[in-house]
Amino acid sequence: MNRLQFLIGEAWASLTRHKGMTFATITTSAVALFLVGGLAYAYWRIDAYARSLPSRFEMRVFLRDGTTYDQVRETATAIRAIEGVDTVVHIPKDAAWQRFKRDLREAMPEDLGNPLPDAFKVILKDLEESRSVAASIKRLPAVAPNGVNYLSEEHELISHILRLLGWLGLGLFGTLVPTAGILIYIAIRLALHARRREIRIMSLVGATQSTILIPFLIEGTVQGAIGGALATPALYTVYRLFAATVEGLMATVDPSPFPLWPTLALLVVTGGAFGFVCSLVAARRPLREA
Repeated sequence: MNRLQFLIGEAWASLTRHKGMTFATITTSAVALFLVGGLAYAYWRIDAYARSLPSRFEMRVFLRDGTTYDQVRETATAIRAIEGVDTVVHIPKDAAWQRFKRDLREAMPEDLGNPLPDAFKVILKDLEESRSVAASIKRLPAVAPNGVNYLSEEHELISHILRLLGWLGLGLFGTLVPTAGILIYIAIRLALHARRREIRIMSLVGATQSTILIPFLIEGTVQGAIGGALATPALYTVYRLFAATVEGLMATVDPSPFPLWPTLALLVVTGGAFGFVCSLVAARRPLREA
């Protein structure tokens, strides 16, 4: 117990000795985790939405007039063989016509013939493959000219947004995270420099290297963990403002709740682990030389 109190006390003394550097380290870590975590959350939500699009948005394939049953069967087999296709459902023209007449009811003339062609409902495995799948289906001989209909613009918009978020996340990760790591590294080096005489005395009286190293590891871990803890309420606040704006613009949209506690745990653990690694890198070589 006394050894634990000593280690924690040494870490606390180091944190409070350089208040300015500690503040800068914690705030930079918080900003880095806020931006990277926010982009990661946005990417996760949009990616989940994009993955649900194939089941929401179907591709309709209309066949040429006069297509025989054998041609319908051959076309269905050919579509199922295309890479990226998940489900193919045949929509007979008679069934589609009966449903169309039920929808219109009295507005439908009784003597009007069935103008609808046979069609397929096609569901994809991945929206990224929608363009190539549509191009392959259009080349089938039984498919009517311009007979492939799907929400191509919506599919491409989702793909572009995901790519943009991915590049933004990589850019921020490549700038802010190293900056936070450098600040933690500098803070630990300053603490080592300020206490070099104490460290030398502790080594002479028989203190192990782990006893000297652990307070610095605790210091870096605490700095990173506090940064993660501060980033979480900032993320939650931004999410609530965004959700309120979306609800005001579209009353039918009900944003899902923000995973506050899992996000807090993830950012605290991530920040703490990051601070631990930076502290270990900063302190091991000077202590070994001492």
